[in-house]
Amino acid sequence: MKQFCGFSVLLLFVINFLYANEKGTLTVVSEPEQCWVRIDSVLVGKTPLENLELSVGEHIVIVYPPQKGLWNIEEKMYHISISNDSPTDVNAIFSNPVFINTMPYGATLFSDTTNFGNTPLYLPFDENRGKSFRLIKNGYKPYEFRLTSPASILAELEQDANYMEEKPKPQLLGLIPRRHVKSKFTLLAVSVATHWASFYLKNRANNNFDKYEASSDPVQTEKFWNSTRKYDRLSDITLGISYASLAGLIYMVIWK
Repeated sequence: MKQFCGFSVLLLFVINFLYANEKGTLTVVSEPEQCWVRIDSVLVGKTPLENLELSVGEHIVIVYPPQKGLWNIEEKMYHISISNDSPTDVNAIFSNPVFINTMPYGATLFSDTTNFGNTPLYLPFDENRGKSFRLIKNGYKPYEFRLTSPASILAELEQDANYMEEKPKPQLLGLIPRRHVKSKFTLLAVSVATHWASFYLKNRANNNFDKYEASSDPVQTEKFWNSTRKYDRLSDITLGISYASLAGLIYMVIWK
């Protein structure tokens, strides 16, 4: 039994060894040539690469765009399966991107709901061939086109006579913007009214305190003292409301 197990293990080892040493071939070409190639994280050279020997199984091939000139900036990745039955070929094609600009520049390029950015920009041709696009800029009519050629596009935008630019609202008294006017006036009125009320109540408290100091009647003394404390407390409350209203007004003027 032990001999049988040992023989089985040896047989499996031999089979795995032989399978691991099976090789296949890979050819990588690109358009244009002289593109760097990486196979399973190893940089192997520039295209064209012909009849590279690789172990049988799954591999990842990455072909990088040319280093000179303007090309699609993304590399191309291929998941390949190498076998010893037939060679494997990879053909990576890079195309020059289409240059798109407008007069004036700064228009936004859309295809359906996809935003590609603002002009001037470069657009991969092969991936977007045949798609419809539109250029949008405030104050100008939309410019629509279909991408059928890799030639550069310069769109002259036509002004929109019906466009009404939203102008900032005039400021109140040259200082306060006319937004939330009612709220600002309400806060201003509350702040002024409560500040005046605080000043009035403070005077009442001072008058009662003077009477408290001048009185010799214990009953009247207690009455004036209680009145002094009451008016002082009310004065502090109204002054706090005044400061809170003023802070709200400042917040709305500066941040709102």
